[in-house]
Amino acid sequence: MLAPTKLLLGLLVTILLLSGCSDSSWAGAGKIVPPVNNNSPLQGEWIVKRELETGRRKEGGSQTWVGKTAQFASNVAALGEYVWHNPDYKIKRVNSTDYLMSKYVNLSSPLVPNGREVYVVTLSSAENFLVEVMEIDSSHAIAFIQNRALYLEKVSPQVDLPLIAAIAGGGTQAAEGSSSASSGVLLGLRAPVTAMLNGKPSRQYVYRTLWLASRAGKFRPVLQRQDIFFPRRSGFWQLEVRWVEEAARTEDVFLAYDVSTKTLGKEKPAPDAGWWRDRAGTLRRKIDYVGNDYVAVENNGQGTRTNGGGTWTKQDLQVLPVDKISSSVGIKLSDVAGRRGAAVFSAARAQASRLLSREGFSDQDADPFDQNFGLIRRNGHWYFQGRINYQGQGKPAHMDFNVNLIPPAKLIFYDTLYLSWQNVKDRVPDAVDAFTSPNRNLALVLTKSKLYVYAMHQGQLSGNPEARIALRTGESVVMAEWATGVYVENWEKAFLADGAKVLAQ
Repeated sequence: MLAPTKLLLGLLVTILLLSGCSDSSWAGAGKIVPPVNNNSPLQGEWIVKRELETGRRKEGGSQTWVGKTAQFASNVAALGEYVWHNPDYKIKRVNSTDYLMSKYVNLSSPLVPNGREVYVVTLSSAENFLVEVMEIDSSHAIAFIQNRALYLEKVSPQVDLPLIAAIAGGGTQAAEGSSSASSGVLLGLRAPVTAMLNGKPSRQYVYRTLWLASRAGKFRPVLQRQDIFFPRRSGFWQLEVRWVEEAARTEDVFLAYDVSTKTLGKEKPAPDAGWWRDRAGTLRRKIDYVGNDYVAVENNGQGTRTNGGGTWTKQDLQVLPVDKISSSVGIKLSDVAGRRGAAVFSAARAQASRLLSREGFSDQDADPFDQNFGLIRRNGHWYFQGRINYQGQGKPAHMDFNVNLIPPAKLIFYDTLYLSWQNVKDRVPDAVDAFTSPNRNLALVLTKSKLYVYAMHQGQLSGNPEARIALRTGESVVMAEWATGVYVENWEKAFLADGAKVLAQ
């Protein structure tokens, strides 16, 4: 019996060794990870056989995809005339029926799989969502781009690099600072307005998004829509602020959703029941900054306690994850800036607290103080700002303080001004803010009443403004998300498809 036992153990060891050497490019269930080898998980050349019917509004006009090629390699990807260099590949395993329903694909088509688990590959580059591809089998897949579903068939395990080079034209990605470079920005703006609340004037805020772009050296028409339209790795999202009244509670409620999932934008938002459990009153909320994954807000509320009497006030700053935008609890500064950032913040707060103490006040922050922070815009850059709440002259008050810490990339992906602030002020003396594109060919300069859009040449503002846009009283920037190269056309089409209109000037 000893010999068979040794033989069985030998076979088991061999099987384990062989399985350890296998190298599947697909991820396990419920995880999103990059491929574990140097090949793209979609490696090879594919052809678009047909376009599947969806119930979603299509982008890209009457563009025909059938017959075009799709190619995927570790360092390049191409679909039709679009070419992306060094894309990131993320893989997830999903239920095919649930996934296709979220994409509004007709499940009755014999080409789509139903009720089984499949792999979905998401391509992104420079924090920009590009395309999603769902694997049907080793030779067939469905690509989702610009609200279209394209049925792909694999024709070769290898990519055709000369064809990709021909598509790219050898220079569609123009050099930085070139007048022919393409740049575009989704600019989020906030303006105060006065509305009546319970018969009394009350300050509220309205938001809009502008699209400002230059392609091939020509300035594009300015586009506009209400609310905040912003990019994420999963696609384009919309952020709305809705005024909700329930019984004796009124609140500005945030609603953020993927624009491709239309039903989410129609749901009725509700106040945070847990936070309002023993409170009645009013809570106003103001957006200070919108990024890909986080939103900085300022809260201002007051009312009465329903259990035991008394009053409450809320005058704090918060940074909220977009995915948990309705939460009443913000993140800690250490969540985005680490332990070193938390130490810098604590030191700045301690200094501000000492100033209050010398004036005879003591801070009264009930919540963890490392959540009482936000972002402020000053001299062309975003900065951290902290807040201390205290009781001043018999009523609630607060003191804001600066934090000498550069916001990390996970909070603000791009915040570079390729002009000196002195240069901006020399050209536009009443400037209060400025932005420049990553490829240094476009600049925005804001005053209290105007937004000027300039072309840039050799690091300077060129000639007269390309556009002059009137700003509303008190209007300021809460978001600036830039696109360059081939992304400019993609973003513009997506913005138009979601209802943006040309702004009359």
